[in-house]
Order: sequence, then structure tokens, then C-alpha cells
Amino acid sequence: MIIFEIGKKCVKSLWGTSILKDLQISGIKVKASKSNSPEDVSKVISSIMDEKLYKKFKPIVLSIPRNQATLRNLKFPAKDKKELDDIINLHLTQEVPYSREEIIYNYEIIEKDSAGFTNIILGIMHRQTLIKQFTVFEKIGLYPDNVLLGTFGIMLLLTKGRFAKSGDTSLKACVDVGEEFTDFFVFKETTVLFTRSIAINGESLKKEENIKKFAGELRQALIVSHVGRLESIEKLYITGMSGTNSKLAEIITNTLSVKVEIVDLLNVIGSLRGVKNVGKIIERVSLSAIVGISSDPLISKFNFVLPEAKMRKDVREMTKNLFVMGGIIIYLIVVFLLFFMSKLYTQESYLNKITGEIKKLQQTTKGSMRALEKIKTLQIFMRYKDSFLYYYYELAQVVPENITIDRFTYNKKREISLVGKGTEMGEVFKFVRNLNSSGIFGEAELKYSRKASKESGNYNEFNITCNIK
Repeated sequence: MIIFEIGKKCVKSLWGTSILKDLQISGIKVKASKSNSPEDVSKVISSIMDEKLYKKFKPIVLSIPRNQATLRNLKFPAKDKKELDDIINLHLTQEVPYSREEIIYNYEIIEKDSAGFTNIILGIMHRQTLIKQFTVFEKIGLYPDNVLLGTFGIMLLLTKGRFAKSGDTSLKACVDVGEEFTDFFVFKETTVLFTRSIAINGESLKKEENIKKFAGELRQALIVSHVGRLESIEKLYITGMSGTNSKLAEIITNTLSVKVEIVDLLNVIGSLRGVKNVGKIIERVSLSAIVGISSDPLISKFNFVLPEAKMRKDVREMTKNLFVMGGIIIYLIVVFLLFFMSKLYTQESYLNKITGEIKKLQQTTKGSMRALEKIKTLQIFMRYKDSFLYYYYELAQVVPENITIDRFTYNKKREISLVGKGTEMGEVFKFVRNLNSSGIFGEAELKYSRKASKESGNYNEFNITCNIK
């Protein structure tokens, strides 16, 4: 695998192999970029990786710094994952000042309580931020195979080093000191429960007064993370830049009265010791996220997938395969033509005779051909499944009792738009599920819903769109 993390100041890269539990890191490079523009970052990546390196260590994985994503701890009343997906989809735009079309999101379930509520951690990224990162790679003809949040990469590192493990129910925390910011998160077993980006970097923490300020920020973050929890933090781990960790550990221990342990990256991943200048690199930047991701680079847990970029990659691979297949087919056709070329010359007169007979048949069957065309035209009009009334009837079969359809729109693209009202949102969600499972309608999506009222009582207005399969 090859892992990249693109920050505001530099580009971090790591490459190596992972076979079962054996992780071998072959190289690490950190290079500064002149600016954060896609052109300059592409040049930096090109200087790091050539075609030989890509072919040997692919796939490519992108680590997203914690400060480029918005994360929220939320609680929703949901019976199953489908209902939870619907609720989150409606709630998204309340957490960020962007429209639904402008964001990419993912979430992880933390726990479900006895009251029927589900606690989640929701991650949201602006689509343009991801597009900018993908553009960097597309400029040099590459496409990332996975995109993971750096915080969960650090969690993988702690899991790899057995600092976090299943069955350990104590509450723990981690501080990853970076060159641009510090990533703080609380976890239990191998699940991240809370995370916050603190705008104090490793260079600032070389001064004792900044460490004390940082300890205050950490205390506030711990207070927020404790909301609704009775247990306290048992231990705090420090990862990231190695230059200030000893002093930082001492002050955090005294200020917050919590056990602190410094995670030595070289002890966790033994193969790092053979990487050139790795000790000096760790003094300047945090490698925790990309090293952690290297242990499981294609994990689907809390990843951010850009649909259009994945589609372009698939098209590119398909085009490449078609070129190879096309070359083979052309070669076979040429061989076939050469083999039968001599026979074609001897059969030329016979072909001319057949052509003449065909022309005679066309003249005598002209009337029959016209009749056939008329029959085909009638068959088209007899296809009842192209009728609007047919779908209107089928729709009536899946509408729940408490749902009323006010407006039904059907266009040539085989798309249907339904505007109506229902007494409860549960009935609206049920209607969406009925459409998706009907076998006739598909890709049903609730575009909007809102509460309204009239003399007879309250109701929910909605707009649902779906396609005809």
C-alpha cells in the first residue's frame, strides 16, 4: 500500500506491505509544498512516487487530517439501521451550514441503550475539500482506493500496539501531537467515542506556557466528552511528534491527575527502525495516522467515498481492459481474414448471384414489409407497461392507509414525483420502503418533509421521488 496525508504545510507519504499481521514499512517521505494548490501538491506527489513504486506497492490510500472534517456525537430514536439512515439523512444539514448536495458523510454506531436510542459519531466533509484532494492525484493519472479519517488511523495504531483491545472496558484517551494541530479523542475498547481537534501544534508545545494552555484546552475537551458518562479516563496516551512529549506528559499528569503513557512508534512498528531518517521525521511531524492506516489500509470503517471519483476510476479501468481485449479481438480477426481470403476470391461470382436474388426478393416482398412495420407499430401501442394508468394503479397498491397523494408527476425519463401528506413520519418512511420493495418502483428518496396543520389536525407534507424499474 501507499498512504498519503495532505496538510496545509506538507505532504506525508508511507509505502510498504501488509501480509496477514506482518506489517513491513519500506519507506517514508515528508515534503513541504510551496502552496496548497492542486498543481503544487501534485508536483510534490510526483517527486515522491514514480510508476515503479506505484506498481509495487499499490493500492493508494488517502488519510484526511482531523481538522478537515466535522464530527458530532448525536443520539437518535431508531429501531433499525434503515430507520437510522433515514433520520441521519434528514438531520445532516442541521449540523453544518451546507446543503445536502455539498457534503459527504459517514457515521459509526457507538452504542444502543435500553430506551431504544442509538448513540453515533457522525463525520461530515465538504464535497469540495474531497474533490480538491482527488484532483491532486487525477492530475498525475492516479486514483485513491480508500479515504480514511486520520483519527481512526491513530485508533488502528493503538489497536496494533495492544494499547486498545476488545474486552478492555476502561475509558481511555489519546493525544496526537501534530505539526499543524493536535488530535484528541476518547475511546473504549477499539471504538472512538469522542474526538476534538485542538488548534495548538507541536512547535508551540515546546514552550511551557503553551503546554499549560494546552492542558486547559484538554480539560475542557474531557469535560465535554464526559457528558452522560459516569466513568472517568483511566489512562491517556501521547503519540505524534516526539520532541515535547516528556514535558507534556509531566504537566498533563500533574494538571489532570491522570496516568499518561508515551507511545513509542518505533516499538509499536518494528519495521520502522529500518526506514531512513525516521527518527528525525518523527521529531518534525506526526506519522501516527498514516502508520496506523498501513495496518488495515482498505478498511471500510468510517471512510469517505467520493462517488464521482470512484466512477471515473472504474471507467478508466474498464477502458484499459477494453483496449487490451480489443487488441486481442483485432488480432484474431486479422488471422481469420487471412485464412479465408483465398476462398473469398473463388466465391465472388456466387456472392454476386446471391445479391441479385436478394434484390428480386426485396421487390416482390415490398408490400409484406410495409404490413410488418404496421404490426410492429401496433405492438408498441399495446405495451401496457408503458401506460401511465398502469403505474397509477400499481402505486395505489403500495400506498399506506394514512397517506394521501395530492400530486403525481410522471415524465419520459421514467421518473415519478409524489407530493402528498401523512399523519405520521413513520408512515412516510414506511411508504418509501414499500416503494423500494415493490418490484416496480425503485430508488425511492424522501426529498423533503414538513409539518403542517389545518382545522382537522396536524399532518406531515412530503415530496418523494422514485424511478420505474
